Amino acid sequence: YTTSDSILGLGRKRIFRPRPRILQSLDAAALQAKNEEWILLGLVRNIVRADLEPRDDGRTVDVQFTKFGVGWIRIRAPQSARGFLETTFLDEDMRISRGDRGNIFVLVRDGPPRL
Repeated sequence: YTTSDSILGLGRKRIFRPRPRILQSLDAAALQAKNEEWILLGLVRNIVRADLEPRDDGRTVDVQFTKFGVGWIRIRAPQSARGFLETTFLDEDMRISRGDRGNIFVLVRDGPPRL
C-alpha cells in the first residue's frame, strides 16, 4: 500500500498503471533496494534501483536512486534523484514508512526471509 500518486501511476493511462502489484527487494548487506512494477497487462517490467545509507537514529535511511528502467531501456538516475524514508513500524512481516514527501508506504514480506 502507498499514498504515492507517482508510484501508483495515477497520472498515467490505465494500461500504463502497475498491475497486479509492486515489489521491493532489499539487500541489507549491500545497502541496495530494487522496486519493480509490471505494466501493459504484465508484459513490460519497470525497475528502479537505489543505494541506501542508514542514519544514526536507527529509523531513517537516505535513498540515492541510481538507475531507472522502462522495459529494456536502462538509464542512470541523476544525482538529484534522492530522498529519505523514516520507518515508523517494523516487524518480521511488515514495514511502515513515511517518505520525505509525506507519502506512506506499507510493505509486507512475500515469502520467508532469505539470509
